[in-house]
Amino acid sequence: MANEFKHKDPGATITQAEYIASDGTGHIFDSQASGDILYASSTTVLARLAKATDGNVLELASGLPAWTASPTIGSTNWANANHAHAASNSGGTLTTLGTITTGVWQGTAIASAYIAADAITGAKVADNAIDSEHYTDGSIDNAHLADDAVDSDEIAAGAIDTAHIADNQVTLAKMAGITRGSIIYGDTSGDPAALVKGSANYVLTSDGTDIAWAAAAGGPDQAVQSDIEAETNENTYIPPDLVKHSPGVAKAWVSITAAGANESPTYNVDATTDTGTGDRQINFTTDFSTNVYICISSLIVDGGAHDSFDTRAVGSVQHTTRATSESQSDRATTCAFYGDQ
Repeated sequence: MANEFKHKDPGATITQAEYIASDGTGHIFDSQASGDILYASSTTVLARLAKATDGNVLELASGLPAWTASPTIGSTNWANANHAHAASNSGGTLTTLGTITTGVWQGTAIASAYIAADAITGAKVADNAIDSEHYTDGSIDNAHLADDAVDSDEIAAGAIDTAHIADNQVTLAKMAGITRGSIIYGDTSGDPAALVKGSANYVLTSDGTDIAWAAAAGGPDQAVQSDIEAETNENTYIPPDLVKHSPGVAKAWVSITAAGANESPTYNVDATTDTGTGDRQINFTTDFSTNVYICISSLIVDGGAHDSFDTRAVGSVQHTTRATSESQSDRATTCAFYGDQ
C-alpha cells in the first residue's frame, strides 16, 4: 500500500536494542517530503497529506483535511461571528478587514484609531460620504477624502481654507470679510488678495505688474484766443465760448426777409436796418478787429437778381440787392461773415 506508515528499513540484521531505540528517524511515510502532514484517512489507515503552496490554509473537505488558497470562513457577517464592535476592541487596530461598511459595525462610528492607515475613502463607507460623524475628532482634510472635495457641510466647524481644497481655489461666495468696494486680484504668490477701495475720484493704475489706486492726472489746459486764431498749442482744449475764434468758423450769420427783418435764429447780428429799397445795413453784436473780413451771401429766390456788399465797417456792413434790370429791389437773402474779432 502506498503512503502507509511503516518502519524505516533497518538493514539485514538488527538487534532488539536497535529496534527499540528511538532517535527520531525510525518511522517514515512512503515517498514523504519535508512539510507533509500525517492524518487518519480512515479508522484503520494513516495517510500522508503533501504540503501546499506558501500562504495556503488547512480546511476540511468532505470530512478530510485539505489545503486551499480561498478558505470558506462561514458567515460573512462579523456580528454573527461574534466580532461586533465591543469595549474589548477599543484602542485596537483593524488592519485585515478589507472593506469596512456600516453593516459591519451596525451604525457605530468608525474612529481613526480603528483604521491602520488613518484613512477612510468612499469604498470603506456604505453611503460613500465622509463627514464629522465618521471621525471622533471631526477633522477632515484631503488625505481623508477620495474626491479631495471639502465644503462647510463636511467640516464640523464650517471652516474652509486652501489647505482643505485640492486646487487651492476659494470662490467669492466663501471670501467673507472683504470690505465694500474692494477688488479681488492675484498677489505675488498667485493667491487671491483684496485691494481696498481708493479715495473719491481716484483711478485704478498698473505698473505692468501690480495694480494700485492713484489720483487722476491733470487734463490739458484751456486754449486762449490767440492760440485758437493762430491754430497753435495743440495740447490745449477749446471751450465752447471760444470756438468762434477759430479761423474756419463763421463770426456772424443771418437770414433776412424781403421786408428787411432778421429771421430767428441769428448769430452775432443785431437788428438789420432798412436804409431804402434793396438797401440794408447789417449790424454786428461783436465788432471785427478790422474792416477786412469775408462776406458771403445767397438770394433765397433770385429770378435773375443779384446782390452785393458795399461799405464794410468793423461793426456793420452795407448790403444791396438788385433785380435783373439792375435797379435795387428788396429780396430775401442769407449772409455769413468770416474774419478776426
